[in-house]
Amino acid sequence: MTSYPGGAAGQGGPIARERGVAAGKFWAGAVAAALVTALSALVVTLIVRAFDLMPIAPPWLLDTTVAVRFAILGFIAALVAAALLYLLLATTPGGDSFFGWIVGLLTLAAVVLPFVYDASTGDRIATSLVHLSIGLPILGMLPGVGDRAAVWK
Repeated sequence: MTSYPGGAAGQGGPIARERGVAAGKFWAGAVAAALVTALSALVVTLIVRAFDLMPIAPPWLLDTTVAVRFAILGFIAALVAAALLYLLLATTPGGDSFFGWIVGLLTLAAVVLPFVYDASTGDRIATSLVHLSIGLPILGMLPGVGDRAAVWK
């Protein structure tokens, strides 16, 4: 009788295995990615402010600076994206591919969105750059977190 990797002797083929996600490892990586995203938004906001441009910030948290508002927005966006990735990995075949498309298209929309605002062209471009500094770390880091947190059942 032949023994197959992952299968029992004499079954004629390997046993199908499902991919799961180690929740603790995933969420630790997601929080780390959210911190990097927040720092990315903070740094890019400070850079565009150094060029005397004013990104169009979200109107909430009025007692904070524009840079802090974008950092908080980046942190929250990364955690929401992590929840989406976790859901897709747990329920959808090829969930990481769908995640890439969803986040990529949302990032593109966020980069184009400032051009519908009534503001100077420089401020619109600055806002687009800050939005891009939020979307790219999410798109770049979270799929890796999902891959590294994968477990086979």
